[in-house]
Amino acid sequence: MVARVGHLLARGVAAGEILVLMFNRSARNAFAETMGRQLAGAGALPEVRTFHSLGMRLVNSFTRRGALPGYRLVTEEYVAEKLARQTANQVWRAAGEEEGWLANEDIEAFILFIDRVKATLDDAAEVFRQLDIAPRYRYFIEAYRLFERVRREQGIRFYADLIHEPLQAMAADGSLAAWVANRVSQVIVDEYQDINEAQQQLLKIVAGSRAEVMVVGDVDQCIYEWRGARPEYITDRFQGDFVKPRNYLLSWTFRYGHQLSLAANHLIAHNRLRDRKLCISHPANRATELRCLSEPAGGRHPILAVLQRWREEGRRVDEAAVLVRLFAQSVPVELALLEAGIPYRLVGNQPVFACAEILALTGYLQLAAFGRPLAEEGRELLPAMLAQPHLGLKREELQALAEELTAAPAEAPGLLRRRGGNDLPPFLRKRLVEAAENWQAIARLGGEWPAGKTLQEIVDRLGLYEFYRNFAANAALAENRVKTCQALIDFATGHRLSVIGLLDKLKEFRTAGQDPLGESLLLTSVHRAKGLEWPLVIVPGLEEGSFPFYRERSGASGDLEDERRLFYVAITRAKERLVCIHPADPKLDQAIALGSGSPPKEPSRASRFLFESNPGLSAGLGRQLDAETPAAADPGPLAAAEIAVARDYLQAIKADLPLQLAPAARAPAAERPQRLLELAEIVPGMRISHPRFGVGTVSAIRDRRQGRLAVLFDDHGEVILLARFAKLYVLC
Repeated sequence: MVARVGHLLARGVAAGEILVLMFNRSARNAFAETMGRQLAGAGALPEVRTFHSLGMRLVNSFTRRGALPGYRLVTEEYVAEKLARQTANQVWRAAGEEEGWLANEDIEAFILFIDRVKATLDDAAEVFRQLDIAPRYRYFIEAYRLFERVRREQGIRFYADLIHEPLQAMAADGSLAAWVANRVSQVIVDEYQDINEAQQQLLKIVAGSRAEVMVVGDVDQCIYEWRGARPEYITDRFQGDFVKPRNYLLSWTFRYGHQLSLAANHLIAHNRLRDRKLCISHPANRATELRCLSEPAGGRHPILAVLQRWREEGRRVDEAAVLVRLFAQSVPVELALLEAGIPYRLVGNQPVFACAEILALTGYLQLAAFGRPLAEEGRELLPAMLAQPHLGLKREELQALAEELTAAPAEAPGLLRRRGGNDLPPFLRKRLVEAAENWQAIARLGGEWPAGKTLQEIVDRLGLYEFYRNFAANAALAENRVKTCQALIDFATGHRLSVIGLLDKLKEFRTAGQDPLGESLLLTSVHRAKGLEWPLVIVPGLEEGSFPFYRERSGASGDLEDERRLFYVAITRAKERLVCIHPADPKLDQAIALGSGSPPKEPSRASRFLFESNPGLSAGLGRQLDAETPAAADPGPLAAAEIAVARDYLQAIKADLPLQLAPAARAPAAERPQRLLELAEIVPGMRISHPRFGVGTVSAIRDRRQGRLAVLFDDHGEVILLARFAKLYVLC
């Protein structure tokens, strides 16, 4: 992008004719600094803005023209949250369907809904329909309208309004759009895969009929669907919204070596919503080691051995990062690190002893061991216990009840029953009585019982998993809370601890000291890791159903492609070593040995993404490419069950290494490909073979803007879409 700016300036384009757009302030500052350093002698430099700062400029201009009211910009998030809480509760209670007050998760979901509406030009009802939100959240539509009405009455605008309001004004008054358009001749946009509809519309208006628009992005790293980003903006929309588009392929990566490039290419080739390209390691890159480690039932967590080896090589743990899909996957890692005395920092979530699920379970364990939560910890534990499962009381009432229980923890059952007096609605009285009975039953369990079985009985008696899944704002949050509980149960079971033994262990962990040198391991989410890199990256919890995590139990294909892009981002953060940790799975061991990149048809324990990345072939072939004398490193041809992606990679880097299809993977003689076929030659009814999808029959041909598209049914009756660039072979 800097080189593009330099080229334009050298061509005589004035700096004021160039607009560079970035997605956040830190990216904007970094780019401006790099541009200033590399183009120091070029004279005046172009303006670099974020989308929101451009929106702010339009808001100010439209305000002066009288097209927008002069509202005050409020950047404090708590103000928007307070208004969202107020309006959502008002609409929810006015509906008369429920009593009590909305939980924090519901408010968080409503705030996300507000942002999604303002990332489009559609109304709230249409956005609700598009997002396929659970019907119980239908009050979001009216709550959004009330939120906007109150916001306007208070004369304020929030960050999301800086693009939304100018777009609404320009949609209502075409002269405003004409005034904004055609002011520059060049627009350059970074991270285009993250764009949403509002930003795309703003980009189109600013470009007008005059500007050349250059965007840089990678559809395989489109992971912000929750804010409105979609792969279609790169694969389709740019070509449709801007005239005479041309694509330029930037294939080299300067981050990692061949093993990881091969794994990434094998993985992402399973996505259909993408452009055809290969990620290729630059010859100057150092080798990147790819490892898959299984997590045994009980015993030491594999991460400890990984870090021990890393330190023995003279490296520091602050050169590493642990990336998780769900923050619950960090809980077993945290417990292992605490036990080993390895300091860490968790970014993006509360640490294990501050999350509500662990606090509540700790309180219930104390109830089982001592008949009450301990007085010195009750002030922290009791609110979590009363909210899981939630009693339906207002926040102030819940806090007052927690204070009473803190003062007299041994009288908890009686206090709960007395609080459920006749002045409360029947459903609240019932919940309080049930809570009193549950607390009494848990208090009879005792402290010498196995902690794992006791925790499981507590979870079952309280119906915690059902509560999480019924009342969480979304499936990811519910599963995160369930798996957090399961992680503590697994830890207690694996260490064969009694209830008192587990409580002692947890207390020991809470008081653990920090490394005096300040060295600590980073734990964070894959979403937060985008754009960053580390020498060592560890991805734990690679279990089918957790990563990929399905928003819908059916495992919709769209969800799967979203999740696959997220895994692609996770593994490509590594520079020198990638370690994937998964549950023990003989099917994966076999796939690695065979060089297979297809998940088994039967359910597997290990994530399907590990199968798809073909780690056996990726690591083996990568080692040959990394070696100075490849033939001596691994003599003889490398055989694997699936070699199409690897062959493409070898061809792209012009490497002449022997690679052949494993004998067991060869098709029957009657089904072997006879000659390469162009898609233009395909006709319905033709029997064809594809190196990844296998053998099938063409059922139809469709013409698309990008070219012809063959619709293929495989022998199991499943539909496969083959893009125009697919390698097809006609069969006898």
